Amino acid sequence: MDDTAVDTIAYDDSIAGVDSFADHARRRAETEREAVEWAIDELESIVDEQGVDLEPLLEYARRSRESLPDRHRRAYEAMADVFDVDPDVYEAYVFAYSELCEELADGEGRSEKNPLGAGTATGTGEGCTNALVAPSRVDPESTTDAGPSTATGGPLVLKNRDIAGRGARPKSIVEQPPIDDYHGILTIDTCGTVSMFKGVNDQGLVAANTYIDCEGEGADVSPETQLRNGTVIRMLLEECATVDEAREFLESRPTRRLMGQTLFLADDTDDVLLEVDPATERIFVDDEPVVTRTNHFVRSESTEAESSTKRRRRALELLEDEDRLDRDDLWTIARDHANGPGDDSICRHPEPETDEPHAFGQLTTASTAVFEGGSPEIEVATGNPCETDRTRCAFGDEVPTDLRTGQRWLDRLH
Repeated sequence: MDDTAVDTIAYDDSIAGVDSFADHARRRAETEREAVEWAIDELESIVDEQGVDLEPLLEYARRSRESLPDRHRRAYEAMADVFDVDPDVYEAYVFAYSELCEELADGEGRSEKNPLGAGTATGTGEGCTNALVAPSRVDPESTTDAGPSTATGGPLVLKNRDIAGRGARPKSIVEQPPIDDYHGILTIDTCGTVSMFKGVNDQGLVAANTYIDCEGEGADVSPETQLRNGTVIRMLLEECATVDEAREFLESRPTRRLMGQTLFLADDTDDVLLEVDPATERIFVDDEPVVTRTNHFVRSESTEAESSTKRRRRALELLEDEDRLDRDDLWTIARDHANGPGDDSICRHPEPETDEPHAFGQLTTASTAVFEGGSPEIEVATGNPCETDRTRCAFGDEVPTDLRTGQRWLDRLH
């Protein structure tokens, strides 16, 4: 769906012309201000009501900030100056959100960092379902919503982003222009933060990840020295133009200082899935023509929850039924409810006993993104993809205002 009949914000009006990461962050903060201030006020109210001690989370957050590149740290500080919110709650929102959700959930809760879930024997846990389709399996007749002239024939990438406390984690289209020698980026991600967990840059390089729980911290690895997953994705998109360059970027850094994750990479002709395992200090390669990952390693060792296993098997089942695949097939996967409701479904909804709309103790699908390697555009849905229309956004183009500001997210909640 191309939202040409709705109010839009042009690239030239809000994004182009910035000359620093701090300047871009300030403009972005002004655009997303209503959504972020609503979310932080909601979190502050619940934190106060439950008497949560933020200091341990803030200690972790402040140490984690040290691992950021200077340009990302300046961006965070510039955004923080714009928002009229409690600075401690905002810092936890940006750097310790999973840990905050654990504190706010009934019982132990569930998050990307708690794979066993709320004391269950079988495990439920982590979120995100990703898929990658190599050009050899892409339907040559498939096109984008913009027409056949925009299709690259490149690999396709799907990411369902599942997070806890989704109501208080607004999503918006984030567009960063080229700054100095860094590439521009287009993605859908959390309002008011500096991390990115998927995206495409202006060269058509796609990067997306899933979190993996594995033991990899050595004596010399700490929050100050460990690169956060959302930092890695953003750096790859800013600094690399091709899959080969992205792999060189990763191989140039000690693997033990990375967090456990699977990385989906695609450009106009090349694609690969990398299992980044800090425990063994190795990066395992999966270059099969059709690849799916959830939240456990397949070629290395990691925690494996029941939810992760069921979601990956279901995604493979849907993909392997077709000789040729297109974007519509990936959207079918994104909306799939087999094994649901709840944690075991690819399209994850809060279970009846969870605290809607925030559901701090339950991971639910917050956004869906489909990319085509080589094409600087993205198809997105905010919230559960089964309930919302998909929208195509192109780098440097006009984007619906409610997607740039996060208002579409807020409208779903109220």
